[in-house]
Amino acid sequence: MWQRSVWLGWALLFATGSPSPGSAQTAVAEEKRPLVFVITGESNSGGVGLNSDATPAERQPRSSVVILDLEAEGMPLVPMQLGKNNLRKHVGLENYYDKYHGLENGLANAVEGGVLRDRSSVYLVKTGHGGSTIAQWQPDAPTGYWRQFVERTEAVKRQLDRDAEWVVWMSLGINDAIAGTDPDLWQRHVGEHLARIQNQLPGARVVMTEFQSMGYPETNLRIRRLADELQGVESVETTGVPLSDANHWGYEGLKQVADRMLKKSFLNDR
Repeated sequence: MWQRSVWLGWALLFATGSPSPGSAQTAVAEEKRPLVFVITGESNSGGVGLNSDATPAERQPRSSVVILDLEAEGMPLVPMQLGKNNLRKHVGLENYYDKYHGLENGLANAVEGGVLRDRSSVYLVKTGHGGSTIAQWQPDAPTGYWRQFVERTEAVKRQLDRDAEWVVWMSLGINDAIAGTDPDLWQRHVGEHLARIQNQLPGARVVMTEFQSMGYPETNLRIRRLADELQGVESVETTGVPLSDANHWGYEGLKQVADRMLKKSFLNDR
């Protein structure tokens, strides 16, 4: 669990400040580290926000978010574009890549709005799969979801010129709740999964979505416990976030969730 601090507001959290003389070189070096977002989990990590609801500017290629192109040989890093490369190889949504988007739209809006101070661009890799349960993310699961997670994040590492700063946004738990997975077992297995993620991505900060807007109180409770107990893990509550259906955020909802996750991603140091 990160050290909690009093929330002073979105603008203050990301306000540019002068580092102390003793930390100036460290601050400059840290700022130059590539910032990579990894979005993972079940269908809300892919997203069902309608591209038709997005503004013309949001549908253009956006260099503010440089995404791993999962369809191209070698998985190069390219400007993100809704309907083109933002929803590829996501089980359950792979045939709707031209129709939907997820949290990446809100992320791009935030970067372009200067929320991340002097970062004009960040990197992104999407690793989620619709309908997935925590059992399907086990390293030995026949789905191969964990293997793909490793392959995709390793592809990013190979293309960066130095070690990255990792932020993981995870939305997982609805399918296990529907399936009736034992909550104690789910919490334990998710904790183990988070440990694997942080081992694969050194220093990663993980932010998990809760699901108040959909319901699932027991799942929300377990997610909050994980955030309380585990180092480098936070969660965001989603009360009042609009839905597109019973279990998914739509265009506006995804932007609201992205804003909440971004605030928690840098709770103490921006």
